[in-house]
Amino acid sequence: MAREIVIITEDTYGGEFFKRLLGRLNREGLADVRLKRVKGRKNPTHAPFLCNPKLNKTIKAAELARPDFILLVYDGDGPSSYASRKRDVEKHIPRGIKTPVKVPLFEYEIEEWICISLGYRWSTKPSDELKKRLRYAKHNLPDYVEKLDFEKLKKNCKSFQEFLRLVGE
Repeated sequence: MAREIVIITEDTYGGEFFKRLLGRLNREGLADVRLKRVKGRKNPTHAPFLCNPKLNKTIKAAELARPDFILLVYDGDGPSSYASRKRDVEKHIPRGIKTPVKVPLFEYEIEEWICISLGYRWSTKPSDELKKRLRYAKHNLPDYVEKLDFEKLKKNCKSFQEFLRLVGE
């Protein structure tokens, strides 16, 4: 039976990206999850920036939908910032939440999955590399779900491996 989840993303366009991603993962047998309806909100929903009290309200509203778990997805902003960034995200999970809140963090940002899938290396940020090579614009992010190479990502990308583990548990 499919598990029902709520996804809260840092990125405005991340919601549609994850909606399409979950559909593709389900079709290809890599996950069995569906998005739980959240009264009065979209799922996935865009999270306010960290340290904004609206984030607590967003998580609490997600819990009211009684999903199996909540995914709180943020960028890691590079390997040197990853651990501190993860702590910063986790400390904003309200106390007393009974629904498990899982925090998959990208090493850099969501665009690393696209770069790895296409065989691109980056020197600063994955999104910058995509802008140079493909004239990438953030609003096109959901269109790249079909370009993701799950086999490459399973072998070469820690954040994708973690994401698969979390949605496949």
